[in-house]
Amino acid sequence: MKRILLLPCLLIMAAVTWAQGPYNSRDYYQAADGKKGAALKTALCGIIYNRTERSYDQLWTDFRKTDKRDDGKVWDMYSGISNYIFGTHQAGNYSGEGEENGGLYNREHSFPKSWFGASQTVKPPMYTDLFHLYPTDGYVNGMRSNYPFGETKGESYKSANGFSKLGSCTYPGYTGKVFEPNDIYKGDFARTYFYMVTCYEEKLPDWYANYSESKPTLDGNTYPGFQTWQLNMLMTWAANDQVSDKEYNRNIAVYDIQKNRNPFIDYQGLEQYIWGSMKDEPFSYDNYKVPENYTVYIPGDGPGPDDPPGPLGDGNVYKRVNSIEDLEVGAGYIIVCESKNMAMAEQNSTNSFRTHVSLTTTNGAVTTEVNKSGKPYELTLGTYNGKYTLYDATDEVYLSQTSKNNINAADKPSANGALWTISFNGNNAVITSSYSTGYTIQYNSNKGQERFAGYSSSQNPVQLYKRQPVSTGITTEAAFPIDKAKPNTIIYDLQGRKVGTTVNGTPHLKKGVYIMSGRKVIAK
Repeated sequence: MKRILLLPCLLIMAAVTWAQGPYNSRDYYQAADGKKGAALKTALCGIIYNRTERSYDQLWTDFRKTDKRDDGKVWDMYSGISNYIFGTHQAGNYSGEGEENGGLYNREHSFPKSWFGASQTVKPPMYTDLFHLYPTDGYVNGMRSNYPFGETKGESYKSANGFSKLGSCTYPGYTGKVFEPNDIYKGDFARTYFYMVTCYEEKLPDWYANYSESKPTLDGNTYPGFQTWQLNMLMTWAANDQVSDKEYNRNIAVYDIQKNRNPFIDYQGLEQYIWGSMKDEPFSYDNYKVPENYTVYIPGDGPGPDDPPGPLGDGNVYKRVNSIEDLEVGAGYIIVCESKNMAMAEQNSTNSFRTHVSLTTTNGAVTTEVNKSGKPYELTLGTYNGKYTLYDATDEVYLSQTSKNNINAADKPSANGALWTISFNGNNAVITSSYSTGYTIQYNSNKGQERFAGYSSSQNPVQLYKRQPVSTGITTEAAFPIDKAKPNTIIYDLQGRKVGTTVNGTPHLKKGVYIMSGRKVIAK
């Protein structure tokens, strides 16, 4: 992600001027202009409290807009192994973490509902506020229970690969049991909590007085609102994990639904104006000074260090596969008819067939955008009951065959016609639905009948092209250069996700290959 770094050694601040508010917020925050400290918090409360309230059931649909990964799966911030499909793995009884272990995703109140007395019969407005509700792995969510956020060694519980932890708090000021999210989402949750104590500041004394579970986090006052240890920790989390594309996009998506915004996402480092080093500095909604040591967030320039791989766009290379050994579950594919320079695209207006778009390949390779009008649609290869599935993450449907010819959409892999076998005849892919073994996907080029559909007769054969991983171009070192590691250097995995930072020059990571300071390095 492109960011403008603020050099602390120069002791400068960046003044960011917008034409009335950041990110198309216009004059949304104008009523807070000139306010500072506690008064700024109260002014923001008056702005963001008014919103369109959602029903609890509507959240399932809302999550598809607010928490969808780039591969179309559920964006789970509690588990590092889940690959939940919206609707398919939604709620119910779960037996473990991740869909492969019988897991499901549910609706998590990251600011626990027991802290404000919510029940199935009493549902105050914050009960369905999307800014603190996330889809998360049900098993890990259950282990979190209603414990406060904190830092811990995880002696009570660790999710897969130690992604989230539960245990005694090691952060100074509190020793009770806490739940620690992964480093890559700590800033997200900090800004969530800043929003909650701002939006609902008048309710804070009641929550503290009547619901004991909130006492480790809240102080019973409208300002500052947090216990000292919790505030210090959240401020650190927010500074170390600053606003990313994920948060920006989610903020916009929630605004489209609720018609309110999280100002701590819109204004990088805003918490410093309320509780920190700039609480005596007047806030300017359209000439905002980004606090020292924060960066100016610029949206849309690619994935942030804490995000999964970014959206598919220019430069995605696809290469033809021609053997079973080349098939990779979880990889993205496009279906191509090389002889007619066509590729399978979105559903037609009646969802009866897939449409076609022009696409010219060269020596079994092509570079193309996907998943937008006029471009091929990528299908993710999966498995179910010993067969293959072809999942369209853009439209959130499975490719299915419901008659001898019709290739359309199914909501679940168990639907009739949604399971496929794949074999190869030279370079041609033989893709056959379980609905009818005599009909394979082919391209009909007859005038007036152009389409990808199921045929038993000889039409034009198709080929499968697999998206290739992007080369990092990063040099490799044989061992982790601990002697070169500087404190708080960010460490990424090979997918570009932030997995941690060095502490006092020493990386705390399991064995594996990582990226640090522009080098591919190995932790032994």
